[in-house]
Amino acid sequence: MSKKTSQILSILLRHLKSSPTFESVGIKPYRTLLEKSALAFKHDRSVKIKPFCINEIKAQWLLPLNHNKNRIVLYIHGGGYIAGSMNSHRDIASRIGSSANAKVLIFNYALAPEHPFPKGLIDVKTVYQWLLDNYQNPHRIILVADSAGAGLGLALLSELLKIGHPLPVCSVLISPWIDLECKNKSYIENQNKDPMLSQYILKKTARLYTDQDLSGPLISPVNNDFSGITPLLIQTGENEVLIDDSKILAEKLKTTNANVHLEIWEDMFHVWHYFARYLSQGRQAIQNIGSFIKKYS
Repeated sequence: MSKKTSQILSILLRHLKSSPTFESVGIKPYRTLLEKSALAFKHDRSVKIKPFCINEIKAQWLLPLNHNKNRIVLYIHGGGYIAGSMNSHRDIASRIGSSANAKVLIFNYALAPEHPFPKGLIDVKTVYQWLLDNYQNPHRIILVADSAGAGLGLALLSELLKIGHPLPVCSVLISPWIDLECKNKSYIENQNKDPMLSQYILKKTARLYTDQDLSGPLISPVNNDFSGITPLLIQTGENEVLIDDSKILAEKLKTTNANVHLEIWEDMFHVWHYFARYLSQGRQAIQNIGSFIKKYS
């Protein structure tokens, strides 16, 4: 790691450690802070934005220059099921689209606690079905999702496998939160390393998402069977409390002979890609995502 990169990383870590949580400021102010912080990550102006609606779900096409019109990334944003939007995640989604030479569909799914499980997942299914109805052939659909969005994405994949619906040609999960029981060892082992998340905060967030059994297969989708899944890339940071979610999923997929690629990024934190404008590891991880997507689509 270069001296400059190390300095940038140190500044980011100090910023993340000092950032307020939803518990300290309240959910609505927390959402507002996240939206305001996104202003520091303005997307590349060469990427065109086309807003539209799928039923009543607000959505946007992100269209990089010279993109492959038949390669579509469906991006599901993170935010702990309680925050996040098209706006907060437009930069990361645009960067992934540019890296993959793909157009990107990003959308606002319903957030908890106003809309607890399964409303957000229903919105994800609605958007995916709309893509199948309108773009299945000759288009190639790729699923990319981060954090809680990756939980929704993995739940979607499990449902598609169960009912025999067409799957994305490949999928990418970034720092996935896919076990809402928050019971894995990395919560303890990385509790002093993770600048963003803790077992305490995530348990509180899980209960805002649902009061149902947290081990349920659509709530903690790591508990599903994924035999027959299409190629999957998982990226996680070495210092995340959630790293075991990725490791456990990767090992489970290997037992089904799935084509799974697990990348563990040294010294990285939760969804470091979000800071790609400032952090070289974020840009490198997104480049890897683009290469993976182009390989399988």
